[in-house]
Amino acid sequence: VALYIWLEGPVSGMSMNPARTLASALPGGLWQSLWIYLTAPCLGMWLAAWLYRGWASRAEVVSGCAKLCHSADVPCIHCGYQP
Repeated sequence: VALYIWLEGPVSGMSMNPARTLASALPGGLWQSLWIYLTAPCLGMWLAAWLYRGWASRAEVVSGCAKLCHSADVPCIHCGYQP
C-alpha cells in the first residue's frame, strides 16, 4: 500500500480514503472523478464475493452460513447445523 501511494500519489493525486478525497474535492469543486471513490469499494467487495462463491461452489465448501467452518461438536446458531 505504501509503495502504491508513493508511486501513484504524485502522478494522479489519488487517495485511498473517500473522506479525504471528498474533503479535497469540496472546496475545489472537482467532482469529475469522485464517483470512483464511492463506487469502487462496493464493486470490489461484490466482485470478490462473486468470485469466492463461484470457486467455493465448485469446491463444495459453501454452506450458506456466516461461519466458514462448523465445529464437529457444537451446533451452529446461524444456520441450524447439528453435529
